[in-house]
Amino acid sequence: MQSKYANISVYPVDDSRRKSAPAPQFAIPVLLGSLVGVLAWPHAIWLAPVALLLLPVLNKRYWLAPFALMFGYHLATTYGLIKGTSVFFPHSGLLLGIGFWSLSSLAFALPYLAYPYIALYFRGGGLAGGSLAGGGFGAVTATIITSAVSTILPPLGIIGWTSPWLGAVAAGPTGILLTILGIFALGCWERKNQDIPVRLLMAGIVVFDLWLLGFAFPSLAERVPALPAGWVGINTHLGRLYSGLSYVQASMELAPKVLADLRVGDKVVLLPETVAGPWLPGTRAIWRPVTRWTARHPEQVVLLGAAVPLANGYLDALVKIQDGHQTVLPDHIPVPFSMWHPWRPRGSFRMAPFSRKPETTEIDGKKVGYLICYEQLLMWPALDLYPHGIQVLLAPANDWWARGTDIPAIQRASAKAWGAFFGVPVLFAVNR
Repeated sequence: MQSKYANISVYPVDDSRRKSAPAPQFAIPVLLGSLVGVLAWPHAIWLAPVALLLLPVLNKRYWLAPFALMFGYHLATTYGLIKGTSVFFPHSGLLLGIGFWSLSSLAFALPYLAYPYIALYFRGGGLAGGSLAGGGFGAVTATIITSAVSTILPPLGIIGWTSPWLGAVAAGPTGILLTILGIFALGCWERKNQDIPVRLLMAGIVVFDLWLLGFAFPSLAERVPALPAGWVGINTHLGRLYSGLSYVQASMELAPKVLADLRVGDKVVLLPETVAGPWLPGTRAIWRPVTRWTARHPEQVVLLGAAVPLANGYLDALVKIQDGHQTVLPDHIPVPFSMWHPWRPRGSFRMAPFSRKPETTEIDGKKVGYLICYEQLLMWPALDLYPHGIQVLLAPANDWWARGTDIPAIQRASAKAWGAFFGVPVLFAVNR
């Protein structure tokens, strides 16, 4: 007698992936991710995409492996938050720093919990038809979606620093394509019942990708164009400026120095982030001699970091002093929690990740982009500069709180990576 039920085909399910894994199965991906993070940041960021290349390999071992890998990666790359937070919030001790470090790493890793399901969906059924390329297509799609949610797109994109894609960015568009090709190859290589020659071919592609990334990164960094003549950044060692009076004293020291630089012929002078403090009438009066000088010498420009008052808070901005006028150039993403206070808008710096006003300006006939301090660590604000064809990148920062950590070096490496990607020089000005 025939059964009244029709036969249907289903995806095979590996029940072993649902079982609780022994501790080593979770610990090994964490250690691998940590190793990649330690080796890559800040001195060899071309290694950062290795974390992405490991995702399709570890995904076949245990369903939590992609999450564990990226959790370990971000624990290693954001370790400086422990000391930096304790310096910025001295009354909190180390506890708050450990909390920021561990919880932010956990947040960056959470999107990768969906990695196995996205890879499975896009590698089978109607889209890939179970072909050889299906595994590679699923791996690439899962990697792009989860990493974009983790460290590129808001809301996590406004805190998602040390993105593994930054290592590929440093090698230019070619580096991004090589990384995608490597992920695709490993996704294909990991399919079951694969012929040995095919596996060797895919492994060869990955090794060749890594060699090209390692070769291209330093050469591109060396070929970043030199700054235009007369463009200078002033580094300061003012430390933390605690009060309005300390900001006034800083301006009284810096304004004569900037005026002296202009008198010797410097064309563009960049100062660190928020070094002038609140941009109030008293502060503007201190900088009035510089403003008057630019009125007589319109070809010279000063860019000064300041906190520009709003109705309920501030703008983290550069004040552009040119031709006797002052123009405010606001940033889009200030540092969460220390500058942007979502729980207390009054006194907070404005957060505007979806602002339609690009972070660009015109100086000396050139289209200039700027990333103010924290923005240099992120993908989102830098990608917003891509359509505008910038010719110089300004990178002012205020890193007094991160002294003794690797955060300033990571920040500088990130800004240089974007300079290499855009093919433009980068002008730094940092307060320590």
